[in-house]
Amino acid sequence: MGHFLLLLTNCIFPFAALGVVVGFLLSPRRKLLKHLLQELQERFGLEREGQITQNAIWLHCASVGEVMSMKEMIDRLKAFYHKEIIVTTTTQAGKETALKNPHIAQAFLAPLDFYPSCKRFIRLAKPYRLFVVEREIWPNMLAAAHQAGVPAALINGRISAKSARAYRWVRPLFRYVLGTLCFAALQTKDAAARYASLGLDENKIFVCGNVKYDTLNDHPARTAQVNQILTDLGWGGSPILVCGSTHPTEETMLLRAAPDLIKKGIKIIFAPRHLERKAEIEVALRQSGLHYAFVSQGKLEKGTDILCADVMGLLQSLYACAALTFVGGSVEPRGAHNLLEPAILSKTVLFGKYFYNAPLTAQALLESAGGVLVDESNFKQTVLRLLADPAQLENMSEKARKAALSFKGATDKIMEVVQNYERKTA
Repeated sequence: MGHFLLLLTNCIFPFAALGVVVGFLLSPRRKLLKHLLQELQERFGLEREGQITQNAIWLHCASVGEVMSMKEMIDRLKAFYHKEIIVTTTTQAGKETALKNPHIAQAFLAPLDFYPSCKRFIRLAKPYRLFVVEREIWPNMLAAAHQAGVPAALINGRISAKSARAYRWVRPLFRYVLGTLCFAALQTKDAAARYASLGLDENKIFVCGNVKYDTLNDHPARTAQVNQILTDLGWGGSPILVCGSTHPTEETMLLRAAPDLIKKGIKIIFAPRHLERKAEIEVALRQSGLHYAFVSQGKLEKGTDILCADVMGLLQSLYACAALTFVGGSVEPRGAHNLLEPAILSKTVLFGKYFYNAPLTAQALLESAGGVLVDESNFKQTVLRLLADPAQLENMSEKARKAALSFKGATDKIMEVVQNYERKTA
């Protein structure tokens, strides 16, 4: 049945692909394709003979986030196998990010999940091993690798309950595809149970944690720049609340609380999740009547009470200067952004109840008392209460760091699984 469903998807694919292409050509977004011919060549596995490094370790990632999270893993795999690394991604941004890593020999857009395209790419690359990252379970890619005798594994794997329920409609297909894997190094026990329910052999399942936590940085690179910003603002000695990755609902909550926080001498920095909202944010700040500034404007004056960090790459260094932090995407229902970024810096973390993208880290912070749940009804009072008790805040901040450190080590565990597999097959 699994073979039949795979064949059926390949029969349907040309018609679905044609519909997508026509729709895209009729869409205003067609201007986004700057290198159409090259993209089509890579999407259909039409690279020339000799264009792809052969006998390499092949990692397939979705996009930028997965490529970034694999940075240490790539170094470790290259050192262990003594082979080049090639990366495929599903997005152009992911490919460009991969090309910036000096340890990656080549990066390509992944061939579409059409058996002839995947087969041709594998024939040209002749990869030594294939590692698919997180949830990139593409049936034809794995089937073609299996037919070519290329061992494949899932690393840093995850799967949502919603996806698992949807995949059960085609469970025979997933049982067949997952059966081609040599092993699956998964992030959580929940993910393990979901993959097992889809037919993955439990003897091939290993729970290793999430490698992205191994990339947590407790020595931010731009702290000197942030310190200069604080000096220019005249904020030395003032307690600073840093709100990271904020969305509109959370900014509204912050601006409503801000006048009373500022009266108590608290300074505020917030970093919007989406910088393209700057014009909308400036309107809200102007209407608030607060003394505000934007980092991007460069001219920072004393008397500023609230600062919008509308630049990329500064958030971790801003967290380092904070007395208290809030992580967005959690009061607005986005699943919460990275709660451990401030925690690893020994900062107490405030966040909302919508942490479904990071349930384990949220629970660890709450259970350790390194994190506090907030919403619009208690946000202001919680900030004032914690900043009025430095001793308690310091104790909570230490607990937050311990909680963050407890999530490190996934890379080591995955490499142990890799090494054990190679020893058994040697």
